[in-house]
This record gives sequence, C-alpha cells and structure tokens, in this order.
Amino acid sequence: MLMSVAERAREVGIYPELAGARVLITGIGPTSGVDLARAFADHGCRLVLQIPDPGPETDALLAILAETALDVRVHHDPVEDAGDALRFAQAAAKTYGGLDVVVNLIAIEREDIRAVSTLEDIERLVCSRMQAAARSTGVAANRMGLTWANGSILNVLRMSAPRSASEAALVGIARTALASRTKGEARRWADQGIRVNAIAPHAVLGEEPPMFDERIKSEPEIAAVALYLASRDGRSLSGHILDCESELH
Repeated sequence: MLMSVAERAREVGIYPELAGARVLITGIGPTSGVDLARAFADHGCRLVLQIPDPGPETDALLAILAETALDVRVHHDPVEDAGDALRFAQAAAKTYGGLDVVVNLIAIEREDIRAVSTLEDIERLVCSRMQAAARSTGVAANRMGLTWANGSILNVLRMSAPRSASEAALVGIARTALASRTKGEARRWADQGIRVNAIAPHAVLGEEPPMFDERIKSEPEIAAVALYLASRDGRSLSGHILDCESELH
C-alpha cells in the first residue's frame, strides 16, 4: 500500500485544491527542499520557509518562487534548541492565521555521524536534529485543530548512506525514533482530521536494491509525495513511514 502511494504521487502531480494553501517548509538548504518549495509554489500556495543558511542558491530559489507562489515569507533564524524551535513554530503558525501543510526537512550529515562514538552521543544527535520538527509538528497540529483545518504534516529524514556498521546502526536508530514519533502524533491528532506521515531512509550496510525497488529516489519524488499527502487523495493516510534512498539525486 505504501509503495502504491509513491507510485500514485508520481502519476498525478497536479492538485487544484491546494491553491491558496498555507504551507510551512523547514530546513531548506542549497541542495535540500528546492523542488519541494517549487512544487507548492507552482500550485499557488502561500509559503513560510525556514532557510537557516541563506546563500546565492537560496536567493535564486526565492526569486523563482515569487513568480508563482501566492505569497512567500522567509525566516533565517537558526533553530539551535527547544526554545528556538518552539518560538519559530508559533510565529510560523500565525503568519497566515494558520497552516494547512507542514513539511519538516531533517538532515543528519556525515560530519555529524563521524562526531559520535557512544550510544549516548547517538541519542543526543538524533534528539537535537529532530527537536525542530517535533516542535513544529506539535504547534502546527494544535493550530490546525483550533482552526478546523484538515492538515497534512510530513517529516522527511535525510542521511548519508552508511559506510560502517556503526553508521548503519545510527540510521536504524534515527528511523525508529522518527517512526515512533510519527505514529504517536498520528494517533493523537486523528480525531481532528490531521495527518502525520514521514519519509526516511531504510539502509542496511552493503544491501543490494531489491529487484523491484520502489523507494523514493529523488527530490522531485519527495515533492510529489508531499503534494499527494496534502491533497484530497491523501486524506485517508496517516501514521505511515515511506522509504527513500539514502543518496537522493
């Protein structure tokens, strides 16, 4: 069933009902979130973007988004602790009087992985990288509930392909933590029509791709899935974890 979601998302692509939707995307960088932001802009959405490390690439992205999005608001403040995450999520939720769609991009880089050596280090790393998404999910879902918005929240975890057994273990721990949080939040908000889903790598050291590999393989495919889950077609889906490749292209 989950793989059919990705397949249907690739095939449909256009959702007129998303025009004017209020969309928050966090964690955008020069190589992450570009296709996602463009996909929602092309549907005439109102965007709130968190771009913690702006540069020439993201400046160019904003110029492109301005051509099709109904409106674009940008935040550059970094989210370094739980307090920052909470304040940002609250401000973002109030920008357009509420939110209809939230996509949180979570990145754990190879440099981060090299810096950990114990289980406690791994737990701290995973917690710190996910705290912004966790706060954003809680605040956004509460706001959606108050405004009777049947919203969609999608958390996307990106990690480098593991090169050692310890790196593979970290991928597994991060995915398990995200899956547990996703299912818990989905149950919590189900009665209010709010869906919570996730995309995460499913990587085992040295594994070969299956013969019929239906994992999400690229940024445009992540964007297609996010649109599908936010659309009317995705309103019955919540609490799911979709697989993606570790190295997206």
